[in-house]
Amino acid sequence: MARSKSKHIRLVMRRRKQHKQRMKRRKADAKAGPARAAAKKPAAKKAASAAAAEPQA
Repeated sequence: MARSKSKHIRLVMRRRKQHKQRMKRRKADAKAGPARAAAKKPAAKKAASAAAAEPQA
């Protein structure tokens, strides 16, 4: 079944918006330099290990 034109336009616009936001974020991270990327990664690991530790307790 074909998608209606309005639905297709909305889908395309949504994908475009997400892509633009993603590129904007990547650009900002690249501009901030590797220091920001290094500071960001351990925080994600801590959150993952904390979440894994809670169910065991």
